[in-house]
Amino acid sequence: MTQPMSSGNMQALVGTTQGNTYTLDRLLHEGRHGALFEAKQIRLGYRCAVRLLTIDPAQRKPLLAALSQQAQLHHPALIAAIDTMLLSEDRLLIATPLLTGQDLAARVAGQGKLSLSEGLLVLRAVAGALYALHQRGLCHGGLQARNVFLARFEDVTVDGALGGGQGNQRVCLIDGGLYLASGGSAAAADDQAALAKIIADTVSDVPPSLQSVLAQAQHPSANQRFQSMQALWLAAETSQGRKTAGAQPTALVGALRLPTVETKGSRWPLLAVAISFLILAGVIAAVGLKRSQPSPEAVRLVSKSATESEQVTIQLELSPDSARITVDGKVAKTPLQLPRSDKSLPLLIEADGYLSVHSKIVPDRDRSLHITLAPAAAAEATEPSKRRSKSRKK
Repeated sequence: MTQPMSSGNMQALVGTTQGNTYTLDRLLHEGRHGALFEAKQIRLGYRCAVRLLTIDPAQRKPLLAALSQQAQLHHPALIAAIDTMLLSEDRLLIATPLLTGQDLAARVAGQGKLSLSEGLLVLRAVAGALYALHQRGLCHGGLQARNVFLARFEDVTVDGALGGGQGNQRVCLIDGGLYLASGGSAAAADDQAALAKIIADTVSDVPPSLQSVLAQAQHPSANQRFQSMQALWLAAETSQGRKTAGAQPTALVGALRLPTVETKGSRWPLLAVAISFLILAGVIAAVGLKRSQPSPEAVRLVSKSATESEQVTIQLELSPDSARITVDGKVAKTPLQLPRSDKSLPLLIEADGYLSVHSKIVPDRDRSLHITLAPAAAAEATEPSKRRSKSRKK
């Protein structure tokens, strides 16, 4: 089993080089799966996250096998190990990419629950990563909101799909397979129930149709849950009235063999086919020439109906209800009626006795947001942990 490590011992490792490869620069986190450091690979110079854990030799082989299989998967939402190193008989090093951003638990604690559209985006990404694992007979085995990481990255545009405005974000699944370090067991149905619980707990205003899907995914009997993560995702999409299809293997169509002119007695059938094609082409051309062009009035009518509204409506659900709203320096009330734009506007939410929220909002579409202000005293107590999460890997 993984063994507890004292905070003093782990902090003392900062500045040391492990395995002649990784220099530990900062202690990020300690938990049941060892200690996590921000580190630098001394030969190539890239920064990464390094986990040091004490593990029973009997559990080392299953864990390394799972990490090796994960490293062979290529999925945009799955963050796998990039290196492992046995430092001693019972001490293991696991290196993973260093991500900039925060995990889902910290995001909800700081900004409130996700909107429905944001929640569906998280569900889509994590379900896809879990599906890739399950297809290889692997499991995450310990899925919680802190294992879902919202990583920031530079892009040529800002879509604000995850409440951005300062940079784009992608959803990442981290820490897969670490349950094996403690000799635990897990199944694909466990991952499914855990993901459904995360969505139910972190998304505001979940409609009844989606609630029903999430309830089935968390059914006490694993046999009553969805057959796969793909089935769960399709059910969630269908519950929102969207038409979608699961990934299907490409069909291989055999080559069509046409008779050749060299084949004895085959010339007349070929000539008949050619004449039939010419007649069909002539009919199609004649019909096409007779088709009337749409009137300018009809074109203008269609264009006008397809034009988006110049105003967007953003519903803010605030806790406490007495919270005051300021948008772009002007006092506002919910629902916000803003001119449609892809430029972010400063947003300030404040209330007496609570910590103010300074953020940005992009009025590019109608949506609802749930924002909960933290009491001033509680916010001061949790501030150190939030700063550590800003550079959280995984």
